[in-house]
Amino acid sequence: MMQEWDVLGVIVVLIALLSTVVAPIVKLTQAIAKLTAAMEHMEKNIDCFTARNRTAHERIWAHAQEQTAQLNDHESRIRVMEET
Repeated sequence: MMQEWDVLGVIVVLIALLSTVVAPIVKLTQAIAKLTAAMEHMEKNIDCFTARNRTAHERIWAHAQEQTAQLNDHESRIRVMEET
């Protein structure tokens, strides 16, 4: 009779041990899944930001080059006016 209770006690202890190990593993797995989803979303946002940033810089540089050309043209015209 005592051996049956011992076996039952061992089974209960094993179930308790298993539940104390499995619960944190499940929570950790859920947290990792959420973090993975958040990182994928962040990567997409960074890719979009990088593309918009590149486009904005190209526009800024194009505008700066136009202004440089205009300044050079004005400088040339002023020089011609000063020489005459």
